[in-house]
Amino acid sequence: MSAPVRVCASFNVRSTALPEFCEAAGNIVSHAGAEQQCRSFGIHRELGWLRQVSNEAQNLFMVVQEWESSTALEEHVRSPAAMEFDHQLKDGNMLASAPNLSLFGPDLSVADLRTLAAEARAGGDQDEISPVSDEAQSTLGYGGDQRGYMRATESRRPAAKERPARGSRSGPAWK
Repeated sequence: MSAPVRVCASFNVRSTALPEFCEAAGNIVSHAGAEQQCRSFGIHRELGWLRQVSNEAQNLFMVVQEWESSTALEEHVRSPAAMEFDHQLKDGNMLASAPNLSLFGPDLSVADLRTLAAEARAGGDQDEISPVSDEAQSTLGYGGDQRGYMRATESRRPAAKERPARGSRSGPAWK
């Protein structure tokens, strides 16, 4: 049995598309919650604070998911409901920027963290840690030419000198 997989995906939703995003998000939450191998699937809205990303033009949402295995996640990503959510995001021009998606394994214990620290100090190969198969990475958007919920990892984050200053909202809309 493979290890559980956690997904964190952030969406900068255009304020003008907020009603449509909330409806689409409600549909995917209902679908995913009914999937047998879904441990949890929640959507969270950013709270107001000093360094918040949300403003009058966009609202930041975080989707946090946990699946029994990378295979279960792959099945979810290929499901009609997930594909429909992806199409709604793109076709409805709901997002102000490309979504960010990251995959995580199980919680790290204190012993795990100490081992990672020792390996890093010794110059160990950090690329060996991969909770998701090559096929899953391909399915989730490492490669290919489409973008959206299922292809969020494809977008390249610009280097620091290429990014607008913190708090800047300039730049093209994600499509």
